[in-house]
Amino acid sequence: MRPASLIEQLASRYAAAIFDFDGTLADSMDVWDTVCRRWLTSKGIYAGEALERDISAMTLTQSAEYVRRQYGLSLPVSCVLEEWEELVCRQYLHTVPLKAGAAALAADLARRGMKMGIATSCFPAACEGALARHGIREYFSAILYTHEAARDKTFPDVYLACAARLGAAPESCVVFEDFPAAASGVRAAGMGLVAVYDRHSAKHWDAFRHEADFALLPVR
Repeated sequence: MRPASLIEQLASRYAAAIFDFDGTLADSMDVWDTVCRRWLTSKGIYAGEALERDISAMTLTQSAEYVRRQYGLSLPVSCVLEEWEELVCRQYLHTVPLKAGAAALAADLARRGMKMGIATSCFPAACEGALARHGIREYFSAILYTHEAARDKTFPDVYLACAARLGAAPESCVVFEDFPAAASGVRAAGMGLVAVYDRHSAKHWDAFRHEADFALLPVR
């Protein structure tokens, strides 16, 4: 679907849009694909091949708890998260790009009067810094981080909380997501779903786009 056609349909059907950040607005999945493994390596720990698969649907806190248990670490979860944040924030503040067409899409939806929010597992400082650097922070009146919700994105909590902050009924919201496993959370929230293509989840793309109401392919 062409972005212009997508925008017209969304504006006619929904009052609010909720965006994931990593892999949807920001082309940042390379950062997250390696941060946990890089951190473990810095501690002299070899991580098995299943690491990324095992933590893919977890919040940051859940991931930190997982590596502590899995590798017998005594470091508190809060310290693990602080060290991870230090590893990734520099990249968000200086080098992480937006996905092609993301800024224009956000601007177009905002011009059409749609309320806009973000529901993300990203570190707040990283997300806020990247949004400000790319000049799109003003479009989003609510940002909800998964550590503020009771459960991860496979459940509706974070999407419902973001809708509440926007002052929008769940059924009037559409969610932009690149994470196929999040579809269950979006549907449980009673919201529309736009599947956003990202190369890091390409093997699940066909099933994901057919499950969604709309599909957004890369801008060429």
